[in-house]
Amino acid sequence: MLDLTYHEPSADDLPEMTALASNWTIVRQLGGWKWPMDPEQVAKYCKPFEAKGFLWTIKDAGEWAGRIGVTGTTLGYTLPPAVHGRGIATQAVYDATAHFFATTDHAALDATTWIDNPGSHRVLLKSGFTHWYTGYEQAQARRHPILCRHYRLTRTQWDALRASAK
Repeated sequence: MLDLTYHEPSADDLPEMTALASNWTIVRQLGGWKWPMDPEQVAKYCKPFEAKGFLWTIKDAGEWAGRIGVTGTTLGYTLPPAVHGRGIATQAVYDATAHFFATTDHAALDATTWIDNPGSHRVLLKSGFTHWYTGYEQAQARRHPILCRHYRLTRTQWDALRASAK
């Protein structure tokens, strides 16, 4: 059973974030992260979020389990391989989506995955997102364009999902 909690990023997250940023299998799936790891970029992610939206550190039973957030209307998340396959991403996406729709008046929440990230593709589909576009986008760590899937969950779809779950 999951026991997820969320808090604002802090300097306490630096060791875990450094480990994520040093793992090629993780960084290659992130659009804006540099490779090799940039200590200044990692430190930036270990502070309270200053852009429009939110960023949370995820903990499961008190253990560091990743991060999730929304910038503007775009959802993003990163979890270490040790917690993959345990349902943490799916639950965190649900919780972040609920927070987004409860605290904004936006009509939709968007997300993206690279074409070679089937795990995140499944998480987003399980969470009610629908695929609406695929196109090439620049992947900073990979240093070339990669096919990227775009997903969207509208407020109407979210409300229907919540109602059907009751």
